[in-house]
Amino acid sequence: MLRRRWALLAIPAALAVALTACGSQSGPLKADEAGVTTVRVTSSQSFNTAPATLLTRGDFAERYGLNFEQVNIAGSGSSNQIAAILSGDADIAIAGSNAFVDSVIGGANLQIIAGVSDIIQSLVVSNSAIERFGVDVNASPDERVRALRGMKIGAGVTGSAGNSALRVVLSHAGLDPDRDVTLVPLADTTTAVGAGLEQGTYDATWAAAGSGEVAVARGTATTLISVPNGEAPALDGYVCNVVFAPTRFIEQNPEVVDRIRDALAEATRMTKEEPQKAGQILKNSIYSGMDQQVFDISWSEAVKAYYEGNLFTREDWNTFVKIFDPLSEHDYSSIDYEEIINPVARGES
Repeated sequence: MLRRRWALLAIPAALAVALTACGSQSGPLKADEAGVTTVRVTSSQSFNTAPATLLTRGDFAERYGLNFEQVNIAGSGSSNQIAAILSGDADIAIAGSNAFVDSVIGGANLQIIAGVSDIIQSLVVSNSAIERFGVDVNASPDERVRALRGMKIGAGVTGSAGNSALRVVLSHAGLDPDRDVTLVPLADTTTAVGAGLEQGTYDATWAAAGSGEVAVARGTATTLISVPNGEAPALDGYVCNVVFAPTRFIEQNPEVVDRIRDALAEATRMTKEEPQKAGQILKNSIYSGMDQQVFDISWSEAVKAYYEGNLFTREDWNTFVKIFDPLSEHDYSSIDYEEIINPVARGES
């Protein structure tokens, strides 16, 4: 049974990191009289983190003696999930690996306990911009990206996984993200994206699947690049979405963490083996207002991106460093993989 809590947090990442992990629950979690342990989980509500929705909205968590309580955060961006963890409003988070790593560099005592998925995003361009900029939608992916020169692109805020990934895609195609295009921060990368494209607020958007596709379904925009469809080779091997928790929480609740991973594995299995059932849970809950055609298109792309096994291997970490270190102000190569990735996510326990 889903119980929902609201944490009205809009704390910048720098301030969130300044908080101590002391706000997390002290001591092992306790089960109720029925033997069910409540775990508070925070995540954005998008296809990127759909397994989290399946945990809170599906009917299988109690099989693992768990009740996942959704903690909803005001505002978008992984920094809000990190703020919820550090302030003690949530036990685990499903969010972007970029924000996680930057928060650890800033002093947060967190560890990844599972890898979830690739980045499930698409680059959608309004048809009017395609005409004005002379975009060849049948060109190679890099040529399509180069055609964005001079455009206004709506994307996640600086430091978010989405913003960081877009900068990699642009750079790979030979564009300077700070000079050749104008990046417009999106406070909401879901509901308002289609309207912004149609109204000319921006020429293109880089957002979660199901966002710009609203305009595509209406015939006013075109999907130029889809990451799940393999059209962003610069991001190959990038584990974008991860599950993490305070290190102290993991140490105090090892058996609960194992059960969390078991439940996550079931949610992931459902996306692969029962995509229609999983999709219906999502459609009936967080996507109840989404046009069915838009949902079907987006879900068919998203299911390709979820990771069976839910690991974050050393190879995954090395790929992350290779992709993002050149564009980051941080030295990712100096980070010890074994300090930030818990053994359960390495496949070593």
